[in-house]
Amino acid sequence: MGGSESSHGGRKVSFGLDEREQVRVLQGIRLTEDVVNRMKESSQSKRDNQRSPHSPSGTAPSSPAAEGKPKSPTGYFNILKIPVKMGVRYEREQALVQEELLRLAKREREAASEALNTALQWERNNTNEERQRVAQLVSNKRLQYVSIQD
Repeated sequence: MGGSESSHGGRKVSFGLDEREQVRVLQGIRLTEDVVNRMKESSQSKRDNQRSPHSPSGTAPSSPAAEGKPKSPTGYFNILKIPVKMGVRYEREQALVQEELLRLAKREREAASEALNTALQWERNNTNEERQRVAQLVSNKRLQYVSIQD
């Protein structure tokens, strides 16, 4: 991937073309071709304005601001700031989602553990009742055997 780096506001920003030369990557943020084209147009019109202050017709060219393009190189960085801010917001939201998933998983484990404990207690109670019934049956059979023997 071709690329370059720039320092802006104390932050190192890297960008370049992807493998298919279609999308730029800015600190892990993928820029669409539309954004890249707008940035190219902005920098190209700036260079054109610096080379020839008048158009071939002899009139002054229209300002980039009138065309809806950034006035200065900071416009380029403003476009870059937007994906960076979007990336930061996305990362924050992802962190919140991860926290919520961890809370849900914890609640689910607690509920499963509680259900398991309830089932184990029920099984213990049934086992004890069964033992008592068996002991009672054995006792009754012994009494019947003894009464038959007499």
